[in-house]
Amino acid sequence: MKCSRVISGMILAIVAVYTAACNTGDGTIDRADVVPPCTTSGQTWTSSVDGATLVCIPAGEFLMGAANDDALAREDEKPQHRVYLNAYWIDRTEVTNANFARCMAAGMCKPEVYETEAQTFVPYAVHPDYRDYPAFLYEAEAAIDYCRWAGRRLPTEAEWEKAARGTDGRRFPWGNEIDCSRATCYERTVNTMQPEEQLNGPRCGYSYFCRTVKVDAHSTGASPYGALNMAGNVWEWVNDWYAPDYYSVAPTDNPIGPASGEYRVRRGGGAKSFYSDLRVTARAGGYVGHVFDGQIGFRCALSTPK
Repeated sequence: MKCSRVISGMILAIVAVYTAACNTGDGTIDRADVVPPCTTSGQTWTSSVDGATLVCIPAGEFLMGAANDDALAREDEKPQHRVYLNAYWIDRTEVTNANFARCMAAGMCKPEVYETEAQTFVPYAVHPDYRDYPAFLYEAEAAIDYCRWAGRRLPTEAEWEKAARGTDGRRFPWGNEIDCSRATCYERTVNTMQPEEQLNGPRCGYSYFCRTVKVDAHSTGASPYGALNMAGNVWEWVNDWYAPDYYSVAPTDNPIGPASGEYRVRRGGGAKSFYSDLRVTARAGGYVGHVFDGQIGFRCALSTPK
């Protein structure tokens, strides 16, 4: 009798894990995956849907927003405030061209702006040398579609920031000082790119050459939780609508952003960004159909079972 109760309990626990993955309460998850509890920093988990590795962000408080003494901070990054977040998982890297191609092949991702065919060159999105580079998505909805297909969702702005900076209020994923060896940004790439690379590199959407790197590059620039390239490489879509004064009215527990808006938020800066946009608190409102900011990518997140 005792043995049967143990077995029944194990079955119920497994069912609960599957259910948590299928229904997070916000209607964004519609593919099942076995989602383990996230309890300790350093934990990783690999999705059986798209093969992405996710890192654990344990429950707890962190400092969100820029400090008053940050001379580079804009007003929409303030006031700095404490936020509590439940535990969650977030992709260790940005979503790659290869994985986004799988979503397109499944008929679940249909971006309006995504160059895959050309007569005179092989587009970046399908170029064999760039399979492991970040997918460029100028429409936030296309990023939402991918995360839904993969059984996940876009992170909230608060989730993105905690994953990037940890709990100590640092300015960059690796610490408080800018270090051009730990990220791909304007100052690093412009001065090192050869003239022939600038002229003959593959086109990236509406750019004439690429400055991005593979999504698993810059291991020394990892965040405290092990997430890579959260500063530089590509701007990243998050789920929140942009409001410049949101921090002054946001709840302190699990904020999800304004109920509506005109623009989605982008975070992290990109390969064409200056150092000021690589700070983990920097925010950018991005028109949903953006095509003129160069390189925008994304990563997905997932709530843990309750």
